Amino acid sequence: MAAGTQTNLDLGNCFRITGSSTSDNDVLIQTGDVSRYDSFTLLSTGGAMDVFVSLDGTNYATAALSLQDFGATTNDPVLVTVAGRLYQFRGKFAKIRVLQNGATAVTAATLNCWKQMG
Repeated sequence: MAAGTQTNLDLGNCFRITGSSTSDNDVLIQTGDVSRYDSFTLLSTGGAMDVFVSLDGTNYATAALSLQDFGATTNDPVLVTVAGRLYQFRGKFAKIRVLQNGATAVTAATLNCWKQMG
């Protein structure tokens, strides 16, 4: 897997990672330890993405994570994103890896990580 470009931004209670890529299965976002967060949102302005998670920080799930599509009229989970839509997922993960899905370049992908209050 090739790597795309990535920028990290620490916003205090929220951590933002942005990335882009050009080829299928490029890693466009690779987090470090995100175990202190439990809520995540993801969107891109172009291309499709898959999300893979690691519980131990070394091994990743072999199937993409189901995401809630906030742009859909139903609450059906999706495995592959569509450009321009906002997706959310929750859980306690050690690391998160976002890959480009398909030949269309992923542009302006953003992953926000934060901890729910209460």
